[in-house]
Amino acid sequence: MLGLLDKINSRILIKITLLVIVEIILIVGSFSVLAFFQSQQSSLGNTINIAGNNRFLATKLLLQTEKYLDGFSSTPRVAAAINSLQFNIMTLKQGGVISGIDLKPLQSNLVEMWKTIYKNWNVYKLSFIRVALTPQLGVRLIDQPSAQNRFESLASNLVNASDKLVTQLGIQTDRNSQNLMQLQILFAVLIVGILILILYLVARMLKPIFDLTQATSKLKKGNFDVTVRQKGNDELSVLTESFNSMTASIRGYMKDQRELTQKLGEANEELNNKDKLKNEFINIAAHELRAPIQPILGMAEVLRRRKTDEENTNHSGTGDIECLDIIIRNAKRLLRLEQNILDMTKIESKSLKLDKERFDLTQKITNVINDFSSELSKEKIELVFTTKHKSESEPIIVSADKVRIFEVISNLLSNAIKFTSNSDKKRITINAEKRDGQVIVNIRDTGSGIKQEVIPKLFSKFVTDSPGGTGVGLFISKNIIEAHGGKIWAQNNIKDSNSNSDSNSNRYRGENENEKEKENGATFSFSLPLAK
Repeated sequence: MLGLLDKINSRILIKITLLVIVEIILIVGSFSVLAFFQSQQSSLGNTINIAGNNRFLATKLLLQTEKYLDGFSSTPRVAAAINSLQFNIMTLKQGGVISGIDLKPLQSNLVEMWKTIYKNWNVYKLSFIRVALTPQLGVRLIDQPSAQNRFESLASNLVNASDKLVTQLGIQTDRNSQNLMQLQILFAVLIVGILILILYLVARMLKPIFDLTQATSKLKKGNFDVTVRQKGNDELSVLTESFNSMTASIRGYMKDQRELTQKLGEANEELNNKDKLKNEFINIAAHELRAPIQPILGMAEVLRRRKTDEENTNHSGTGDIECLDIIIRNAKRLLRLEQNILDMTKIESKSLKLDKERFDLTQKITNVINDFSSELSKEKIELVFTTKHKSESEPIIVSADKVRIFEVISNLLSNAIKFTSNSDKKRITINAEKRDGQVIVNIRDTGSGIKQEVIPKLFSKFVTDSPGGTGVGLFISKNIIEAHGGKIWAQNNIKDSNSNSDSNSNRYRGENENEKEKENGATFSFSLPLAK
């Protein structure tokens, strides 16, 4: 109901409705007037036919009269002819159904001509009556030739009067035809004029739509200074006002956006400068950290060797050696931290460079294990390194950066030792195997495993599952491996299966038999393309 009221209240709909109503009235009126004149024309045609029929009936009456005068016809036949002519003449004036034609009454301007016809018929009728009654009254027979001439003259008068009526009806029919043609032309002109007026008014009503369409096209091309002139107070005017308001809002928004973009650019530039200063500071700090670390490590290791020699000689100084081990271990930790800071800075600035060369990955893993041998012994962790290839002497050659790959393996093994040191079953398994043109290295521990909520973001920056970790080692390892065209991933262990049936094993911290059992811990894996 509300929708119908809204449509009724629409100014555009009211205008269009009025135009349609005017057009309908004009069309219906023109058809009505033309139909009226056409019916008048048909009626005149019927009247002409009936008036023309007087000639035929008068001729027939004259023929019967002449036969009567010659003795070949009877009075009833002549009377029937007279009655037929009388009925035709009376119907011509009064109207009615004759010969299957519904005739309308004769028009008033033609009544005088009809009276002449009726008068001539009445004279003819009275003349025949006198002729018909003469023998019955005992009167001397009339002169037949003279009577025949008289009746021919009366019939001629009757025919002439009828012809005059027919002629007048024809003139009036022609006049009506001309009037009908003029009306048709007039109504055609009016209809065309109304249609042109409707088109003009519709074009005026649709002009705001065309203007809005052009303005929208300009707006689409990025011209936000476009406006549309508002006319009237109908719905299109409201739409035009809304469009102008919208474009004004967009211009204001674009202006604010440009100002915000400018401010954001300035702030971003400032942040970049600060970030650059931060990176410079990190580089300087990292290099400054390295400067004291190297002599600490060097002198501590020299001192430890001396203390070891003294211990072997004098069997004393055990506590000094432990202190030196702590110094060396923490200095190495500090050195790794410094290296991680430098690597992270290079990765973020996309300046990490690789110095690739061909080398045996198996030997590199062995070197890393040797570096961690003292820590493995101290934590009493068993480490098993297996390679799955044809022979123990067959190398696994890759083309990579030795230092960076050493760093990755060291990070993964250091994490494995950290989480395995507090477990009941202390064992780390390293496996390397060739598969589909690449080598896959798995480092499996028996620690506490990885928390499920940490796994999706494990290799992101500053994400760690260790209370004492910095969360940058795995991030750096991931970027190094991916820079070599490989992949790195991690998962929690479900089952542990070690088999020697087709593997060559290098074992550390003892030997194990084949076994299958559920264990905790996690497995970190990475892949590298094999050298061609």
